[in-house]
Amino acid sequence: MARTPPRVCLLHDGPRLGGVATIVQELHDGLHDAGWAVDTAPPHPHAWRTARHADVLLAAHSFGPAYAAWALGRALGKPWVVWVHGPLQEVLNEARSAPAKRAWLRWLYRQVPQFVFISRHARTSLEGFLGQPLPDARAHVIPNALRLPRAPLRTAPTASGTVELGYVGRLSPEKQPERLIAMLRLLPPRYRLSLVGDGPLRAALEQQAADLVHTERLAFCGARPRATALAPDWHLTLLASRYEGGCPLSAIESAAAGIPFVAPPLPALRETVPACLLAPGDSPAQLAAAVQQVLALPSLQIQRALDSLLARHAVPRFTDQWQQVLREAAAC
Repeated sequence: MARTPPRVCLLHDGPRLGGVATIVQELHDGLHDAGWAVDTAPPHPHAWRTARHADVLLAAHSFGPAYAAWALGRALGKPWVVWVHGPLQEVLNEARSAPAKRAWLRWLYRQVPQFVFISRHARTSLEGFLGQPLPDARAHVIPNALRLPRAPLRTAPTASGTVELGYVGRLSPEKQPERLIAMLRLLPPRYRLSLVGDGPLRAALEQQAADLVHTERLAFCGARPRATALAPDWHLTLLASRYEGGCPLSAIESAAAGIPFVAPPLPALRETVPACLLAPGDSPAQLAAAVQQVLALPSLQIQRALDSLLARHAVPRFTDQWQQVLREAAAC
């Protein structure tokens, strides 16, 4: 007879849009489809009304929800798990976090009974922040996954036709979209770039790249829903982030849509992204060279690379690994 799954209280304060919200919803739906009861609560004092009925508490990320999971876990005697989506040291450095906050986080994270990281790099970053390794019994690595329809590989551009490049993400400093614009200037005129997303850098980028917009080599498309972010005429999608916690959802979505991508060789990406899709570095010249090299690859090699990536980010594996972690946590 099958065991009844533990009841989960998912503590989540994030926006409805964005990568973390998307993957949290993916886990919620996967557990629900597997017969689990998952209650969602924002991390504020009233969450105890939901948390008291749970067998295990899950903090949807390592800040506000983790604080609530610690408090509720202590007050109610419940086991708790913290989900880590980013490389902590890089995130805190980018935010210029105060010493007091860093001290509080070090103390808190030493209390966490179970972590789930989206990559080995995310685990290594948190261990570096703590100044000590975590035992494997407390640290689990589960790569993100998305349920997406598969599309055939996009047709490569003709030798003389326009090459459509795309980017999906925030126009913010850590994403380094300015490097993609600098890269575009190094490519032949038949290459065009569409930037899908918004953010604090948009106005400055529009001003700096006005000549490229005027010649229709560059388009600022604004934010779009995830389902329509990838344009049907793109030949390649691009990433240029300074850091990543794991394989970005935009890369997984691109692979499922049959669109190859080029990314810098970040530690988290090297874990699951085939080497043929990684640039040798993150400079505009290195990204430009990688774009041309990937577009020149045989279609069979590109298809195998995309298949390999999607296999490593498969939903059944993602859901099964999470069920195992939550069962073990609830049994403690």
